[in-house]
Amino acid sequence: EENATHDIKNQAASISTIFVKLLSYRDTTTSFTQETEDEIISCFVGGVDKLTEKEFLPLLVQLLEWSAGSLEKSISFYNLASQLSDKLQGLFLLFSGSIYVNLVEKLQQCKPPEPAEEFASKKAKLSPGSDLSMYSLKTLYNMLRYDTTHTFITADRFDTLLPVLLDLITLPDITHLTPALAQLPVAANSDRLWKQFNFQILNLSKSPLPMVRQNVVSVYKEFIAMLGQDYSVLLPDSLPFITELLEDSDPVVEEKTHEIVKSIEDITGESMDQYL
Repeated sequence: EENATHDIKNQAASISTIFVKLLSYRDTTTSFTQETEDEIISCFVGGVDKLTEKEFLPLLVQLLEWSAGSLEKSISFYNLASQLSDKLQGLFLLFSGSIYVNLVEKLQQCKPPEPAEEFASKKAKLSPGSDLSMYSLKTLYNMLRYDTTHTFITADRFDTLLPVLLDLITLPDITHLTPALAQLPVAANSDRLWKQFNFQILNLSKSPLPMVRQNVVSVYKEFIAMLGQDYSVLLPDSLPFITELLEDSDPVVEEKTHEIVKSIEDITGESMDQYL
């Protein structure tokens, strides 16, 4: 074990050069497979715990700079970042300042065009950057959920990230947006920011597009589950929106809102009938 660690440290520069070439696989091959890229990244992630913070940070910064070369490189970098953040958990936040600005920029680039009628009828197709949004959101979610000391999401970062993530509510697939967006206010750990989030997400439920309203209630249900007992302070401001959503013309929205009501009742321990 000690010899392996010694070898990795001594050959860090060579390993860095080799790994950059290997990580270029998506960008250079004509026969890309996800399994191959994941194996490349797995090998790298497996050796990271043998490096010190001072040894790892320059390597991460080098890879981030390399990723600016193309969309494919950015996708590969955030696939790597998502797996690193999942393995290192809270330790990854030591390096979050190095990638935060770039991560926000990538999420801004993932904003879909203004939704057209085909979106409302579920015919929208995934954008070419859908892999980028998936890995960027997975990375962000890991950074949020492992921030147990509530130091990563400052008020300024919250104010920056919230509109960026809300802009993604029109994505055809919000599988990875939902946990990240719902976790954002939880990580902020502030009554004021909870209320800010609560109003802005519920305000999107007034969209004329059924799919947007479906996405809103999906995220909102997840948010309530994550916030738990603390949600009670938001209930008075939420009731007008929930009442309206219970009468939504879209059956999916209406059904999911009933599920939200059940979640609130489980948290508060009382029936919502008297309020709705």
